[in-house]
Amino acid sequence: MRKLTSRALAALGIVATLGLSTPVLASAGSTTPGSSTSKSGHETYATYLATRHAIQVAFRTAVNQARTNYQSALASATTSAQRSAARQVYEAGIIQAATTRSAALTALGPAPSKSGSGQNTGR
Repeated sequence: MRKLTSRALAALGIVATLGLSTPVLASAGSTTPGSSTSKSGHETYATYLATRHAIQVAFRTAVNQARTNYQSALASATTSAQRSAARQVYEAGIIQAATTRSAALTALGPAPSKSGSGQNTGR
């Protein structure tokens, strides 16, 4: 379980780094805030969506792995204490996955504007 969690955290870190650095690199050639083209604005938005999707997929994978581990532990549990411990581990896995997803989404920030004007319209 810990191995999967550390893998998920590493993957989210890489995704977040790529997601955050791509818009910066895309705007590096711009001399003024409004000079970016519509195409680069759409590319930036597409990159944002792809990163957000990757974060969501990593979350679902972590939840599914926690569920699989829980079901496996329940199958071999013979006492109430073992079932309770398995449930606690399952819930901790869900909480960890949600915390990791929340941190990655916070690091990703708000969606960029689709228009390419460099200003977020708040939609």
